[in-house]
Amino acid sequence: MSTLHQRLLVYFRDIDLQPGDSIPTEQRLCGILGVSRPNLRESMAVLEAMGAVNSRQGARRRLGSFDASILVDEFLHLLPPTEDDLRELLDVRRVLEVAFFPIAVASMTPSKVRELRAITDRMHAKAAHGTPFLEEDASFHASIFAHLGNRTLEGLLTAFWKTFKASSEETQTGHDLPASARSHSQIVDALETGDTALAVHQLNVHFFDVRTRLSSQKKSASTPATLTAAGGS
Repeated sequence: MSTLHQRLLVYFRDIDLQPGDSIPTEQRLCGILGVSRPNLRESMAVLEAMGAVNSRQGARRRLGSFDASILVDEFLHLLPPTEDDLRELLDVRRVLEVAFFPIAVASMTPSKVRELRAITDRMHAKAAHGTPFLEEDASFHASIFAHLGNRTLEGLLTAFWKTFKASSEETQTGHDLPASARSHSQIVDALETGDTALAVHQLNVHFFDVRTRLSSQKKSASTPATLTAAGGS
């Protein structure tokens, strides 16, 4: 049996509500669904917590944007991610990005490539001063796929970055900022020459570099302190 908040979402879809549209009044929803106002408000609270419904005092409730990033937000409030969580999510993200990358490249305009180059230029500038560039990193990957208009893909990528930002600074940035910036610019190098296969290869290399860093951190964390001191950093 479906829950009331599931019935509400189905009804919103059936009447073709779009994100930002006003939701019917409580009185109307109670009449249509045959439920009491307290039960309706309880289910609305669930949908608001999930981001599927937005409310402001003195204004009608509106339909929110319901995607994977919202679910991750709620999860992070309950339990911070482990290194294993990050590795698993990174593996899923790599498969998704590599699969969608040739599709994105096929409809990528010269202005989009210039936009990606500008982002990598900012990465190199920050790296030269030893400044992490997590925002530019997120922007780079989001920009590649933005023109596809795939909300599910965008939601999953946003979910990754929100999880990544909740991790340690070492996990986020690593120790070799210039190398990280260079790995992104090599993707753009391949795009500028029209070599999609090489660009996909460079994207894969970039992901494996990040995963190697995460695996190395797990190995270091599990190494006894006496051995770490003896072996150096």
